[in-house]
Amino acid sequence: MVIRGQKKAVFVHGCFWHGHKGCPRAARPETNRVFWDKKIDGNMARDRRNLRELKKEGWSVLVIWQCQTKDETALMRRLQRFAEKE
Repeated sequence: MVIRGQKKAVFVHGCFWHGHKGCPRAARPETNRVFWDKKIDGNMARDRRNLRELKKEGWSVLVIWQCQTKDETALMRRLQRFAEKE
């Protein structure tokens, strides 16, 4: 999601695909470990690069993890705080 006029971006990351540390949804498969490590570690590196570039260009960025979407009330509060933040 992008609020272009305010230079704000919201990313919703899947816990598995983006390697959410400490989340049970992010457990990597035991089979084909080399493939999954390369894939997920690559996603995480790309995420770090993208966030760093956006911040360097003056964007505010919010990352929401898949597991954080379960509590709709907390999610809406968080999004509202982010949208209202200068």
